[in-house]
Amino acid sequence: MAELIDLTERKKAATLITARPVEFRWGEWASGTAWLCARKESEKFEAHRIEARRLSGHAHIQWLPNHVKLDGGSHYTVRALFRYRNDEGAMRRIYRLAGMMECVTRGVSPVLRSDLLRRIYDAILEERQALQVVWRGSVDRFLLPLYLHHGIVERLLARLVPVESLKELFAVIDQETAAQFNLLAADYVIYVPMAFGLPEQ
Repeated sequence: MAELIDLTERKKAATLITARPVEFRWGEWASGTAWLCARKESEKFEAHRIEARRLSGHAHIQWLPNHVKLDGGSHYTVRALFRYRNDEGAMRRIYRLAGMMECVTRGVSPVLRSDLLRRIYDAILEERQALQVVWRGSVDRFLLPLYLHHGIVERLLARLVPVESLKELFAVIDQETAAQFNLLAADYVIYVPMAFGLPEQ
């Protein structure tokens, strides 16, 4: 009977928190920042973790996958995504909100230099309150740093430049943050420290 149980798959699943809509896995560290990792890199890392745990005694991880540390503003974004990890609708709203924050802090557009900016801030405050999302301290990046070869990271800000109406601005934000979220879900894995399982302070 024992030979019918796939222990390898069980060990692999032990690090899995959620597979969809975004794949979250437990990291090997207790606290600190989460990591953003390409799915192919994650697959190699998970295979290595399984091999390390097969060894008797201390399970020693000998190498780490290529990754990006999610610190600064992206730390609070990923904390919020993790909190709503079983609610895709809320996760997409959080990512849209992060896109709005990115636009008002880094974007260049006629709309952002007009009286309409107040209405954008009102929309941000309303969503932050509804989702109970807070970015603390001095942060300048809110969207997750997807790899440059995907050609999508700065596209949101580039598309803002000619925008002249509030309706068009929100449409661009909706389109670009949805595209980024879809890419995040399809091509990336997020590793989080064990502290993410504790109540937020």
